[in-house]
Amino acid sequence: MKIRDRLSLQFAGISAIILFLVLAGIYIAVERTRASTFYNRLNDRALTVAELFLGEDNMTREKFTEVQRRYPIELPNEEVHIYNEKGDPVFINQNTIQWPGPMIERVRKEHRLRIRQRDKQSVGLLYEDNSGNFVVLISAYDKYGHNWERQLLWAMLFSFIISTVVMFFLGRVFARTALLPITRAVNEVKVIRSTSLDRRLKTQESRDEVNELIVTFNNLLEHLEQSFDAQRSFVSNASHELRTPLTSIIGNIEVTLAFDRTAADYKLTLQQVLVATGKLNELINNLFELAQAAIDVSDFEEVRLDELIWQVKDEWMNKVPGCHIELDFKLDPDFRKYTIKGKSDLLFIAFGNLVHNAIKFSGNKPIFCTIESKSHETEIRIRDQGIGIHSEEAHEVFLPFRRGSNAKNFEGSGIGLSLTEKILRLQGGHIRINDTLQSGTEFIISFPSLL
Repeated sequence: MKIRDRLSLQFAGISAIILFLVLAGIYIAVERTRASTFYNRLNDRALTVAELFLGEDNMTREKFTEVQRRYPIELPNEEVHIYNEKGDPVFINQNTIQWPGPMIERVRKEHRLRIRQRDKQSVGLLYEDNSGNFVVLISAYDKYGHNWERQLLWAMLFSFIISTVVMFFLGRVFARTALLPITRAVNEVKVIRSTSLDRRLKTQESRDEVNELIVTFNNLLEHLEQSFDAQRSFVSNASHELRTPLTSIIGNIEVTLAFDRTAADYKLTLQQVLVATGKLNELINNLFELAQAAIDVSDFEEVRLDELIWQVKDEWMNKVPGCHIELDFKLDPDFRKYTIKGKSDLLFIAFGNLVHNAIKFSGNKPIFCTIESKSHETEIRIRDQGIGIHSEEAHEVFLPFRRGSNAKNFEGSGIGLSLTEKILRLQGGHIRINDTLQSGTEFIISFPSLL
């Protein structure tokens, strides 16, 4: 069921319930008023009967004449009973149905009594006379009051049905008007494809929830567009980088096979093919690590950053004999302040890439690595004395296959820093370049503290 239909039904249902309660309250109030009014009429009628039969000697002639004038005006289906102190009926036909004794005694005790018997209403009255105390019981049916109530009930029922139907259609109009911005947004979204991610939904001047949803969706489209652009750029660059060593291998082999060569020529060709194959293998490994960093983010463990930096230093000092890496620890006695949640093998790759770049671009100059625990984070700085990075290119070096303009003479695929940034970001870290240095490059990595 669509939201519009559901809102219409809910609006009509709530309105119907409220209207039903209001009409029911009115009907109950009317019924109570009618019953109370008829009880008063019965009470007046009982007093008139008692005065006619019992009170002649206690009234003036004019008053008794007034009682005689009122007496013939009977109520619908009226039944009158008068009982003496012994409980015997007097002044009435003995063959009519009599009231039970307990009821007569109850009237004597309470003096006035109202009784409801199905559609009939009755009133009991104790009339004190000089000839004794008499009980007057009178019953009647409020014919006109009930007829008026039935007409009112049918009018209320008809009004209820008409009002519910009207409320349903008004609810549809209200729902259509309220959901019109969403309907427009849905129609605009339907035409957006992967080739038209630059399109945006039209925002409204109001600051309601629908406008917030549209703004949020536009932000999502912005991120998707950037992701698709990055993916296309990645595929294009990856294809180019993979094609280069393959072209070199195929070219060397074709040239060698074109003519008979000496053993030295074949050996030279194989060496060139081996170098190109090694570059291809390194590029494939880097691409695999880049993909692995995007999926292997579960099962985090506690990693001490000081121990990790020591492992990275030992690894690269063994790989590159003669390199010089200086460590400077400014740590709190509580090791938990520089312990993070992450994957130690991925973090090892990330910091290894930074140290490897520092070694490659510094030309055997010392590399400085500082780790400092602060109040709410741990900061690691890796600084070299190499060729540096131009400030206008600092935001691009973390993109796949992007390299600095002054790094063309150095080997590399442009994946290392992109891989490092992704690993650190997925594990809660942040990396940036210190652009205040006059020479060399300094990477600043920060992790939030677990405490």
